[in-house]
Amino acid sequence: MNKIEWLKERQTGIGGSDAAAVLGVNPFMTALEPIAADLYVEKTGRTIHERDQKRHPDLDFMVGNVDREIIEGINVDSPGILEIKCPGLQVMAKVKAHGLEDYMMVQLQHYLAIYEYNWGSFALFNAERWELIHFDLQADQDFISILMEKESIFWHNNVLLRIPPPTDTDSKPIDIPQIEGDMTFVDSEEWLSAAQELQEATSLKKTAVELENIAKDVVKDLMHRDEIHAAEVLDFARFYYKLYPGRTSWKKTAENLAKEAGLGIETFKSVGESYTRFNSYFMK
Repeated sequence: MNKIEWLKERQTGIGGSDAAAVLGVNPFMTALEPIAADLYVEKTGRTIHERDQKRHPDLDFMVGNVDREIIEGINVDSPGILEIKCPGLQVMAKVKAHGLEDYMMVQLQHYLAIYEYNWGSFALFNAERWELIHFDLQADQDFISILMEKESIFWHNNVLLRIPPPTDTDSKPIDIPQIEGDMTFVDSEEWLSAAQELQEATSLKKTAVELENIAKDVVKDLMHRDEIHAAEVLDFARFYYKLYPGRTSWKKTAENLAKEAGLGIETFKSVGESYTRFNSYFMK
């Protein structure tokens, strides 16, 4: 299936990432999938392969474009679905500590419903630390039943009728299955002391920034009073406080069209607001 055909197919049903969006829990999609897949194989010893798009046998609007299928290996008694995400450091740390995000769980359960598999695995790869973690989870049939019902209502009441869903709702959110992370709770004087020292250092840093901003304002006020934009405190410091014009820009397409039509490009210029910049340099 080529890219155009695949895109057309994607427009004829609800995919895994769409399923999470239906429930309001899907913030983004990710890349670097082949690298993450290879690392998953290396780390787990499992065999995986790519699968073509599949639809639910009864609800053909439920579409599955899975990253990989797990076919054999350690702790693999039956085929499973592998879903891959490549988040940044912040999301990676959050998942490691607290477990899979709701949108991840929903997406994988959606695929398990379509393929009618009993289990799946979710792999997360962070390129900045070159780190991969994974979670195995079982199909939750109670949740899948609710998910299928929600997707069916959305498909028939919103998609087919071309009616946008409500932006807010008073309906009670469904209980999404959870996979916990590796958060460890510690209770010792050593940990408490280290945490208190970091808290104090952070507080001092914040105070220092506040004092720096106050000191800068004093110098700015002096320069404004004396109507100067560059000042030197002899053999000690130099200060610059200048007004800069806004940046001028225009779209390249507009520039080309203007030239073809024999018009001046001044008409298409966009000038940003002017701004001031303060710089300080210390000689000692």
